[in-house]
Amino acid sequence: MIFSGLPFGFFNVGIVTGDGVSRPQLEAWCGRACEWAAPSGLPWLFVVTHEALSPGIDANEVLDDCGLTPILPLTGMRTAHVTELVRVVSGLDISVAEDRPACEAAFAINAAAYAAQLDACKPVFGEASFWADHVLSLGRSDGQFVASTAVLMVDGYRYVAMVATLPDFQRRGYAEAVMRHALDRASERFGNQPTVLHATEAGRPIYERMGYATIASHTAYLEKRFLDGH
Repeated sequence: MIFSGLPFGFFNVGIVTGDGVSRPQLEAWCGRACEWAAPSGLPWLFVVTHEALSPGIDANEVLDDCGLTPILPLTGMRTAHVTELVRVVSGLDISVAEDRPACEAAFAINAAAYAAQLDACKPVFGEASFWADHVLSLGRSDGQFVASTAVLMVDGYRYVAMVATLPDFQRRGYAEAVMRHALDRASERFGNQPTVLHATEAGRPIYERMGYATIASHTAYLEKRFLDGH
């Protein structure tokens, strides 16, 4: 259980670990997680790696009985080396975020791209000091921030997150360009570690083209009491 204290599910998570997880174990861990999270009153996600479950277990069925519902399938992906750039985009100025307006812009972009309310994240992640040991890259078009990618240094990996483009600027290759920039800057600063990410169905083809391969399948579950507004 890892909670940031922010009122946004993706920053408060319970993660099922281990292998060969049985139905009784999954039920018990779900119950313990719900009990642990209840006093916080915060929305949170319970994340299951399907390859970690014993054969024949239907996680949706088990967790429905526990009061959780699936909200997001994710594909865990990894690569040691990103492929060479094929598509060169024009009209995009890419740089690393170095001040509060730039850092906060990344959350505005993600909020618009994913139809989520992320203002509560800005007091923490809007500080440039938070990114001292990570990389946050932003792309501008005609002076406007339009695309973002974060690369977080986690356990010897470059973990990719916050890949997003404003809706009016999508399908121009901006997200991939900014992602490559962030990965390159992270490699220069911290070394060329393997890179991992969790892909949505929409993003997976792009990541496959960049050399990422599937290593696991996950589902994020939300307590039903938090469904309003999600």
